Amino acid sequence: MKKLKIDLELLVQSFAFDDEELGVEYLDKETGDIMNIPASLIKVINGELEESELADWQRELLPDAYSIKGAEEVRYIQIPNLEDSYLFNTMVSFTSEVVISQEIKEKLTKALEGSNPMRNFKNIIFENLEEEEKWDTYEENKLEDYSIKWLTNIGIEMI
Repeated sequence: MKKLKIDLELLVQSFAFDDEELGVEYLDKETGDIMNIPASLIKVINGELEESELADWQRELLPDAYSIKGAEEVRYIQIPNLEDSYLFNTMVSFTSEVVISQEIKEKLTKALEGSNPMRNFKNIIFENLEEEEKWDTYEENKLEDYSIKWLTNIGIEMI
């Protein structure tokens, strides 16, 4: 297993980066760096956009984008989006394992069984400051665990 120094907080954020219009997140499997390649650069690499249409700051990132494109899956791996089912299951486990108030537990359970369960769950959590603080800590811990397991599955151990 390869040992790398990885910014766990940034990796967690990368799993939640769910807007391909903004770009794609990659992990450099040699250095542990996490990089975002904006969608416009991907379009240039794929021949869908002219380099002259890029802003100066975007042109500066082109060598990185070409490097990733040339070594994708060998040196770089795209960081996948977090599955909604994982987030949903995290909400379910939080409700059953952490929430103390029976009243809030019932509201959360009902929210998770209805339409728009994740939005409704968060609305209830945000109405209860104490539960919101517990949720933030619980969610962060679960996302860190998820990130570490993902790294392990691709043969990387954090140092």
